[in-house]
Amino acid sequence: MKKINTARKKARLVSESTPFAIRESFNQLRINIMYSPHDSEGAPVYAITSAEQGVGKSTVSANVALSFSQAGQKVLLIDADMRCPTQYKFFGYEKKQSGFSELLSGIAKESSAAVSVYSDNLHIITSGCIPPNPSALLMSGKLSTLVEQWKNEYDIIFIDLPPVGIVSDPIVIAGLVDGYILVARANVSNSKHVNTAIRSLKNVGAKITGLVINGTSYKGSENKKYARGKYSYKYGYTYEYGNKDD
Repeated sequence: MKKINTARKKARLVSESTPFAIRESFNQLRINIMYSPHDSEGAPVYAITSAEQGVGKSTVSANVALSFSQAGQKVLLIDADMRCPTQYKFFGYEKKQSGFSELLSGIAKESSAAVSVYSDNLHIITSGCIPPNPSALLMSGKLSTLVEQWKNEYDIIFIDLPPVGIVSDPIVIAGLVDGYILVARANVSNSKHVNTAIRSLKNVGAKITGLVINGTSYKGSENKKYARGKYSYKYGYTYEYGNKDD
């Protein structure tokens, strides 16, 4: 397992200096997910995706994983967006280090060779080198074997996936996950695209665990200083803390 250079950590990760409303919204999201029913034996597996690119799904993935780890859960975060990887930037890793694509292709023989330790409770698998055939790798039996192994090693697993409205990658792993968290951005995401993404997931029997509406303004706080994060809580959570590149 490779250890991180913490000095390279990106500011987009929630910390004590992050506005209270943002931190609390991720806490609320964590609680929602914790109490979501699932049929999985071992650790539940949640896929995080979107209908479009540029709505903050990777930021959500990173921070919900971080929130669970800070609450004492042992968490595995996988960057399965092998077409446009982002997690390595957030956590300060090298882009071309051995990761998810090497595991699926068999280049990395042991999963421990691709797992990076961010903290005792948060382990991360970056995407690795960009392969020519991401969907084919995701459909391989190797992923199923790895997921079953990880479910016995962690308390919860999050998979950061490409947009379901752009490529088929999120759909092909529907049988391996307990639920999908869909991310959209207010005044940017097209509602038709979001609905199409939801239908695509439901057509393969996927369960939608929650919906992020990113980029809304927080209007419910009695203390105005809490509104500076432009983050409000609704069904799952809504917020403006993401990167328009993810």
